[in-house]
Amino acid sequence: MASIEDLKSTINGGGGLAQQNQYMVQMPEVPGTNFTAAERNILCRTTRLPGRQILTAQRDIGLMKQQMGVGYGVSDVTMSFHVLNDYKSKDYFDKWQNQVVDQETQQIRFANEYKKPIDIYHLKKGQSFQLFDKNFRVFGINFNIDIELGRSAQGIYGVQLLDAFPVTVNGIDLADGANDATVEVSVSLSYRNWKRIK
Repeated sequence: MASIEDLKSTINGGGGLAQQNQYMVQMPEVPGTNFTAAERNILCRTTRLPGRQILTAQRDIGLMKQQMGVGYGVSDVTMSFHVLNDYKSKDYFDKWQNQVVDQETQQIRFANEYKKPIDIYHLKKGQSFQLFDKNFRVFGINFNIDIELGRSAQGIYGVQLLDAFPVTVNGIDLADGANDATVEVSVSLSYRNWKRIK
């Protein structure tokens, strides 16, 4: 059985434990929206790195049975985004879905018009040094200055979803008793395959 020192040595040798809350998404431009690339990344609340399943079929060789690979399958990736009072994040996915099926004409568009790549990166937290952290009040308004000197996070693993598009934009629940709850929109994205880019 491994000792605590072996565990510490292994973790240090691998650069530390990867953290779930360190990620970045690069979503495509959608015509007719003003949801910027920075907003699409900042407001992404949750995402998932995709997996892949090898599909098999049973092959009989005499009395022996064995599984043989016959293909692969990928599952949809679900993301959720914070919704601000301008509703840009919801509008972005509504307009992207409208490129798939036009809600006015009820026409289905060609795949090359709406399928786009999406990049998802898992990041290693960068180093930072606290220089100044001070609360003060001016004209009855509280201010907080928090200045850090540091370097940005580094990508440690990245994938690109190929030919992605939103298949489901979930509804948003509203409730009169949810005083402190914020609104978010959850989407499921389908894609042809994914490839590693980092």
